Amino acid sequence: MKTDELIQSLTGELAPVAPGAVARRIAAGLGVGVLVSTGVMLAWLGLRPDFAQAVSTPMFWMKFGYAAATGLILAALLTRLAKPAARPGVLAAMAAAPLAVVAAMALFRFANAPPEMHRALLMGHSSSACPWRILVIGLPLLAGAVWAMRGLAPTRLLLAGLVAGGCAGGLGAAVYAFACEETSAPFLAIWYTLGMALVAGLGALAGSRLLRWR
Repeated sequence: MKTDELIQSLTGELAPVAPGAVARRIAAGLGVGVLVSTGVMLAWLGLRPDFAQAVSTPMFWMKFGYAAATGLILAALLTRLAKPAARPGVLAAMAAAPLAVVAAMALFRFANAPPEMHRALLMGHSSSACPWRILVIGLPLLAGAVWAMRGLAPTRLLLAGLVAGGCAGGLGAAVYAFACEETSAPFLAIWYTLGMALVAGLGALAGSRLLRWR
């Protein structure tokens, strides 16, 4: 068989990928993950008791916005990394922006609080549970992200897994925000970020093992 004939036999039946197919697949995986994670949160923890009052306060939306913005920016980055040899580009820097904002708010709040309030601002009343709750709630989202990436063509597997985990952690933390009563910026900067990092680390492990082409 001639070379041209071999190439034609290998590629002749290939159909072009529809525009937006990558984004739709990732959105589907994360969308199902959000639904499952929300169900886990409601069955396990339930909404915070003062939910109706909390949603009228700026700090509730700051907490939710920090987590959701982190997750959505990383979802956009994940869409880019789903393609062979993709580079993170400016989205990698943008992913750090929500943390930078919350960290600046945390430093300002801590510096201007009386010393007797420092421990409460840092530890709240759920610091020992918060990261682990975010990890558990983020697991369905991580599964959805990994499922989506397994049907695509990432080549930087460790990075893709890390971003998938970070995305799942951010969106999982946003779901957890509806159950969590903490509102201190220092608390969020430490313990919410740690919870997201735990899911990101798990994603990096999953990426190196589960995203290999077969």
